[in-house]
Amino acid sequence: MYNFEIDKIVEIIKKNNYRVVSLQFPEGLRDYSTSVVEKIEEKIPVLITLISSNSCYGACDLADEDAMNLGAEALFHFGHAQLLKKSRIPVYYIEVRLPHSFIDVLEKNLDKLPENLGLVTTVQHIQRVKEVKDYLETHGFNVYTGRPEGRCKYEAQVLGCSFYAAKSIASEVDAFLYMGSGDFHPLGVALATGKPCFALDPLLREIRSLEEKKEKFLKQRYATIAKAKNAESFGIIVGEKRGQRRLSLALEIRRKLMAMNRKSFLIHAREITPENIIYFRKLDALVNTACPRIVIEDSPGFYNPLLTPKELEIILGERDSYEMDEF
Repeated sequence: MYNFEIDKIVEIIKKNNYRVVSLQFPEGLRDYSTSVVEKIEEKIPVLITLISSNSCYGACDLADEDAMNLGAEALFHFGHAQLLKKSRIPVYYIEVRLPHSFIDVLEKNLDKLPENLGLVTTVQHIQRVKEVKDYLETHGFNVYTGRPEGRCKYEAQVLGCSFYAAKSIASEVDAFLYMGSGDFHPLGVALATGKPCFALDPLLREIRSLEEKKEKFLKQRYATIAKAKNAESFGIIVGEKRGQRRLSLALEIRRKLMAMNRKSFLIHAREITPENIIYFRKLDALVNTACPRIVIEDSPGFYNPLLTPKELEIILGERDSYEMDEF
């Protein structure tokens, strides 16, 4: 099902004469890690292969320093495209493309889609963009894809912290079609653009609208904003992970709060979880400057109201409408 590009990995290791390497997988792929190691070491028996068991939420979350400290000469990072330009040791990105076809699902659901569509996806399905675009255009749709910018490597690619490919074409389209499973990315597209988004799901074999989930999400977020509106003390969370670190933003937020005579404390953490942050429960609210997904998916588990920097701007009277937090 997954393409881990074993031959490519073996070729890289042999070409560079690596003796010790480390492999890093996101949680969704980690079940396959020992099988990948077996296949690599079968072809290079003298190789020492390490597997990182720490959390991995994206290419922003490289384990290069940990691998280096254990003596690894290179890191193979699975499931994401390159994001960070610098690393402590060489990092090779194995994107793990998926073989799913979307055409058979499209055939049965064309009547659900408007005429002008923006097409977006994640790196796992990026190779299917042209196929889906061509199919839709032959059936009378006008299809647009946004150029890569910032953290994204490919045309039509979106990340949980970057929806530029969608925003850049939002004025041209009636709705977006997200190719992939799950609701997080298409929900982000809908929120970032203000346009309807449909998920073309190859696993559930369906096309579904995200409008109902979007409205439910916004109600929850505005309820959290209202709960924090009169907060007098804030914890400003700074992520320690290199690709999630926004200290300058945290300092800017602190200056704003100080100017309004509200207390604030800078809290740094590698893993931002309810268990780690519970010790700051006496604070009235928290502002997360690390990965935006923490607020979107994990906010209900925190004792304090957990806000994005954009949500804090609503509280401070700097904006009226909701906007996604992006890098």
